[in-house]
Amino acid sequence: MQAGMGEAWQVFGRSTRWFGRHYPVVAAFGLVASAQRFISVRGDTGSSWAGGARGELFTAASRIGFLAWCVRKVFTGSTTPAREFPRRLTNYGRNHAGAVVAGGALLGVLTVVAKVIPDAAISPLGGDSRRRASAWELAIKNMTIIPFTIVWMVIGVRHASEVGGSVRPR
Repeated sequence: MQAGMGEAWQVFGRSTRWFGRHYPVVAAFGLVASAQRFISVRGDTGSSWAGGARGELFTAASRIGFLAWCVRKVFTGSTTPAREFPRRLTNYGRNHAGAVVAGGALLGVLTVVAKVIPDAAISPLGGDSRRRASAWELAIKNMTIIPFTIVWMVIGVRHASEVGGSVRPR
């Protein structure tokens, strides 16, 4: 398990550095989702575009665009053929189960820190204060936690595809 935790931290660190180097683009994608979430939750006058299906589609489109950009950037230079991904990812899961479990544990900790604790801090607030705090929380998460998690998962898949190809090939 110790080797798995080391590998999980390695992927986490690589993701953190990549996120930092590319933050201007990350922030540009996150800004549109942040604006929609902030305006929608805040419920200010003139926010009808941000609420409901239109607002959700707007945010979904910005996240899909970010994901596509991230995949393209992260996988540039990858030598893994697309047809090899299922086998390599399966091999990785079988042969690096400790790293998969450790990565899940890190995600659990990140969820507690970024979701559970802020929600607990906001829950005692009343009415407008709670709405304002939630709006700010969502705006911040859309610029940080959500895009970082996407980056982390994409880099994790690239790592698994590289490592999974060198382990017990069929």
